[in-house]
Amino acid sequence: MKNIKTNYFYNVSYQLFALLVPLIVTPYISHTLSVNGIGIYSYTYAMVRYFWLLAALGCSTYGTRMIGIVANDEEKRSYNFWSIFLLKFILTFWITIVYILYIYFFSSNKIIALVQGIYLIAVAFDITWFFQGMEDFKKISIKNFIIKILNVIFIFCLIKKEEDLLLYIFGLAIFQLISNLSMWLSIKKYLVKINFKNIKPFKNLPGFLELFIPSIASQIFAVLDKSMIGWITNNQVENGYYEQAFKIIDMSLMIITTLSTIMVPNISRNFKEGKKKDIVKVINFSFKFVLFLSFPMIFGVIAISSKFVPIFFGIKYLKSAVILKILSLLFLIMGINSILGTQYFVSTGQQNKHTIFLAIGGSINVLINLLFIPKFKSIGAAIGSVCGELTICILEMAYIHKSRQLDIKLFFQDFSHYLISSFFMFIFLSIVIRYANDLLMILIIVAISFAIYIAILIILNDKFVKSELNNVLSKIKEKKKI
Repeated sequence: MKNIKTNYFYNVSYQLFALLVPLIVTPYISHTLSVNGIGIYSYTYAMVRYFWLLAALGCSTYGTRMIGIVANDEEKRSYNFWSIFLLKFILTFWITIVYILYIYFFSSNKIIALVQGIYLIAVAFDITWFFQGMEDFKKISIKNFIIKILNVIFIFCLIKKEEDLLLYIFGLAIFQLISNLSMWLSIKKYLVKINFKNIKPFKNLPGFLELFIPSIASQIFAVLDKSMIGWITNNQVENGYYEQAFKIIDMSLMIITTLSTIMVPNISRNFKEGKKKDIVKVINFSFKFVLFLSFPMIFGVIAISSKFVPIFFGIKYLKSAVILKILSLLFLIMGINSILGTQYFVSTGQQNKHTIFLAIGGSINVLINLLFIPKFKSIGAAIGSVCGELTICILEMAYIHKSRQLDIKLFFQDFSHYLISSFFMFIFLSIVIRYANDLLMILIIVAISFAIYIAILIILNDKFVKSELNNVLSKIKEKKKI
C-alpha cells in the first residue's frame, strides 16, 4: 500500500499540475482562437483520435499488465517489452497509411488534419505502459511536468491571433511526440540483451484485441460525442461548447481514475498469486477514495459552473455551464467504472465480460445521442455520455453481486458521510460563490469549501479520513524525530 500511495502521489501531483495549466491557458486560447476555432480543433482532433485508438489497440492496459506480472524477471520483461512495442509499431504504421487516405478523400480541413496526424507518430513511440507496469510513475510524472511547461511557454509566446489555429494544433501534437520520445532515454537500465529472432510480436495480438474496448471505452465515448455533434448539427460552435466543458471534466477525472492505472500491476500480481484478501483490500481502499473525492467534486461543479464558465472561458461559452453540470455526474460513475472495469475485470482476466458491458453502454450512448442531439445539441451529447456510463456501472455491479465475486455493499459503507458532508459544502458554496468576481476568488472559495467538507467528515468520525490523517500525522512526527 505504501508503494501505491507513493506512485499515486507522483501521478496525482502531475494531474493537479495538468489541471492548473488549463486554468492558465484555456481562457487565453478561448479568447484568442474563438468558439469556431476551438470547434474546428475539437472535431479534427476527434477524428484523429479514432485512428489513434485503433493504432494503440489496447496496448496500454495489456502492456502494463504483462510487464507488471514479470516485473522482477529482467529477461522476460525485455522479451515482453520488445514484442509488445514491435506489434504496436507495426499496427500504427498501417493505421497511419489509412489515416492519410482518409485525409485525401474525406477531410474538409486537409492541412489541419495532416498536422493532427503527428499524434499517430507519437503513438508509435509511446512506451509509458512499460513504466506503469514497472510501477515507476516518478519518471512519467517528471517527464510530463517538463513537457507541459514547455508547451505552455510555446502557447503564450507564439499563439497571438485566430489565424494561429494551425500553429496551436501543431504545438500540441509535436509536444506529445517529444514527450513520448523522451521516455526512451530511461529505458536502457530496465532491459537486457535478447535474441530478437525469438521475438514473436503477433502472439500479443489476441491480448491487444481483448483489451481494445476496455482500455479506450471512455475515450471512445468522448470522441463519439464530439463526432456526432459535428455530423448531426453541422455546427462547430456546438462542438466548441462541448469541448471546453468536457476538457474540465476530463482533466478533473484524472485525479480520481489515475488510481486505477496504478493498481493494475499490483492486482494482476495478487491475482496470479491467489491473494484474494489483498485484492479486496485494494478495491475497498479505491472505493473509499472515489466516494471521498467524487461527491464534493459533483456538488462543487454544480454550485460554481454558472459563475465559473463566463469568468474562465468568456460569456460566449455560457452554454458550457449546463454541460458541465450534467457531465459532473461522471466523477462518481466513471470513478466506480474505473475500479470495477480497469482494476478488477481487466486485472483478473475478465475483460470479455467487461467488453460486453461497455458495448451495451456505448450503444445506449449512441441511441440517446441520436434522439437528443438533434433537439438539445451539445447538451444532448452530455446526457448520452452520462446515461451510457451509468448503464455500464449498473451492469458491472449487478454482475459482481450476482456472481458473488466481491461484496459490493462492503465498499459503500460510510456512503452517507460523503453525501451529507458534500450537501453542507454545497449550501455554503452556493451562497458565497455569488460574490466571486474573478478566478482567484473562485479558487479561494472552493478551497475553503473543501476544508468545510473535510471538517464535517471528521465530525462524522469517518474512518477513511481519520485513517489517512493519522498516516500524515505519523509521517510528520517521524520526520521531526529525525
